[in-house]
Amino acid sequence: MRRLRTFWDVHRFRVAPQVEAAIARLRASGQLEVFAGEPVSARAGVEGLEVAIRRRRGATETVAFDAVALATGPAHRGICDADPLMRRLAAAGLVTSDRLRLGVATDELSRALGPDGAPSGLIWIAGPLARATFGELMGLPEVARHAEFVACETLRAADAAFQVEVRAVA
Repeated sequence: MRRLRTFWDVHRFRVAPQVEAAIARLRASGQLEVFAGEPVSARAGVEGLEVAIRRRRGATETVAFDAVALATGPAHRGICDADPLMRRLAAAGLVTSDRLRLGVATDELSRALGPDGAPSGLIWIAGPLARATFGELMGLPEVARHAEFVACETLRAADAAFQVEVRAVA
């Protein structure tokens, strides 16, 4: 998974032909440079945004940019550590990373699982963060179907909770 997922992501999701043509024109004119690397730091400089970038082979260089687009792709490996909200939810035992580290662990109803493997009952996960359980959830059709499924599940849960409350009052 660690070595091959990048190749799947690159070939699964293709850019629209019109966008690809515009990018090709900008690259040919020298207005756009595309390269792979990891941003290490950034600061405002005289010539623009100065970003220190570690290239794939390990060398770090600082480059000044007019604009920067950080295209990290669908890597959600550290979501429960990196995102402040997810970090707090994980610390409270309401969510945990899935076993493949693609996002958040969920059950078959898309409810977030805590570290003990039990659903929290309070949090549902919709979209790409649930793909370890549901498979491919990166394309718009898949995300839309999954969002509809999660909406129905949350309504069922709310209806069941309401029915229990109504019976308890009666």
